[in-house]
Amino acid sequence: MQLPDIKQLNIPKGPGCYRFCDKDGKIIYIGKAADLRSRVSSYWRASADHTPAKRAMLKEIASISWVETESEIEALLLESNFIKKYQPPYNVVLRDDKRFVYIKISLDDEIPGVFATRKIDRSGKYFGPFTSAGSVRETLKTIRKIWPYCTERRIKPKPCFYAQINRCTGVCGGRFDLKDYREKVIKPIVLFLEGGKKDIIKKLESRKKELEKIVGANDHASGSGDAAEELAGIKFQLMNMHSVLDHANILGVGEKYAADVVELAKLLNLPKVPRRIEGYDISNIFGREAVGSMVVFSGGEPDKNEYRKFKIRISEDEANDVGMLKEVLERRFKHSKEAKLPIGSLASNVWLDPDLIILDGGKGQLNAGTRVLKKCGLDIPIMSVSKGEGLRSALAPDKIFWPGEAKPLVLPLASPALHIIKRVRDEAHRFAIKYHRELRRKTWLKK
Repeated sequence: MQLPDIKQLNIPKGPGCYRFCDKDGKIIYIGKAADLRSRVSSYWRASADHTPAKRAMLKEIASISWVETESEIEALLLESNFIKKYQPPYNVVLRDDKRFVYIKISLDDEIPGVFATRKIDRSGKYFGPFTSAGSVRETLKTIRKIWPYCTERRIKPKPCFYAQINRCTGVCGGRFDLKDYREKVIKPIVLFLEGGKKDIIKKLESRKKELEKIVGANDHASGSGDAAEELAGIKFQLMNMHSVLDHANILGVGEKYAADVVELAKLLNLPKVPRRIEGYDISNIFGREAVGSMVVFSGGEPDKNEYRKFKIRISEDEANDVGMLKEVLERRFKHSKEAKLPIGSLASNVWLDPDLIILDGGKGQLNAGTRVLKKCGLDIPIMSVSKGEGLRSALAPDKIFWPGEAKPLVLPLASPALHIIKRVRDEAHRFAIKYHRELRRKTWLKK
């Protein structure tokens, strides 16, 4: 299928679930979207930079079907039900995580819990699988605004923090009856996750009419205060059911990563949004078994088919992190189709040039990288990122070094641009350590 074929399908612009089928009518991929037309069309746009697996999938698509929903959360739930039912092959192939995500209701706990998990135990009630962990987290936040469930597993002397901000009924501290909690909070959540939003609304509307008659006929009668309080609660719940679900912005992980890359381009004033980002790191122990890693992110997501690893060739006596990184970059850019190198120096296989380079390190690593690019005649944005001295925790500020800037840039932890920078840096670090350990293991076995 081509883009003109997609445009003729008259796909709606609302939320829903879409299904790609092959020539035999078999479902090969299922996805959800806030805007079905835009999402489905995006696969065939000229600007789309697909992984090899996605390109293979597109060649197999012969027909497309879809199911509209009233909200994006309902599309997410429908997607998980379809994946469980049809088990499309590309929903597994296109994933980076090893396992799907599920929503678990821990019915065996004193206080039934509601949380995301990748592990399925014998106890509890599970909903899924979901392909997006980020979407699951946002869905649980939205559900909690309607049914303020508690994250504690047992009753304690005092209510949890969330009870103070109306995100928990206070059941954990004895302020709310446990039986009522199971009936009025957990039961509706289970029904909603099973796709029963209409049944929930129907029951609430029916009860609302009953209470309105009671309150209207007995304004001053005994017990009417309880009825009025329950009526107010139901009205508030119905309002939340409509407004919160309709306006919930459930952003898939892939969509978030792509948005992070756009924010990065804006922040660093890049000439264009980087489709291909390369990250580099070095791993060694006092120069021994030294290796370098190159990871590639396309559209904000890891493209593991493009990863490369380098065994450092310089001697242990000459080795230091900056020198080793310089060697890795020089060897990498011998494969560049744009590099202005002496005749005969280019390798036989050519690699795509990156739109942005991220180095794990400080000013020394940045200077080394800049010199290599200048030597090769390449004009590619480059940066390095490091933590503060002696700080290795997740809360340690990351310092970003940029050519021409005397002082490093420190971004807030909530910055989308920092999220993608750290993901590339951490993935390069992980990949380098993995290769370093493989070499150490081989050396040890030879002894």
